[in-house]
Amino acid sequence: MPILMLTAADRLDDKASGFELGADDYLTKPFALRELVLRLRALDRRRAHSRPPVREIAGLRLDPFRREVYRDGRYIALTRKQFAVLEVLVAADGGVISAEELLERAWDENADPFTNAVRITVSALRKRLGEPWVIATVPGVGYRIDPGSGTGREGADRG
Repeated sequence: MPILMLTAADRLDDKASGFELGADDYLTKPFALRELVLRLRALDRRRAHSRPPVREIAGLRLDPFRREVYRDGRYIALTRKQFAVLEVLVAADGGVISAEELLERAWDENADPFTNAVRITVSALRKRLGEPWVIATVPGVGYRIDPGSGTGREGADRG
């Protein structure tokens, strides 16, 4: 989120402090409304051009900006929910994510906490990936991307 400081403090030291504290732009009073609008638009343009990083783990390549997933260089078409679940799991970088947290982060706030939607979506996602062991179940805890799953451990129990 860009920060534009609007203030009457117009000394160079004040501006330097503002930028050091994290401001992206600094506008002193009095200012013309048109200048404020132009600066806000410029900040918005810069934000629109920033892309989230492409993430790679366990042979998966997830591009949040393009909404694309590749497994060992092969494109995999996912539904919106499957992509959202995979995005949360990939961002955890091998860490365990509970079903409750997946529901909270990949569904909207009105999602039924007693639904089995997470389990069904993870199951469908495993099938789409073609290698179910990529998403490991941690019994009683949740799910995680198995970072070692691209190493030929196909016979291992992945739950």
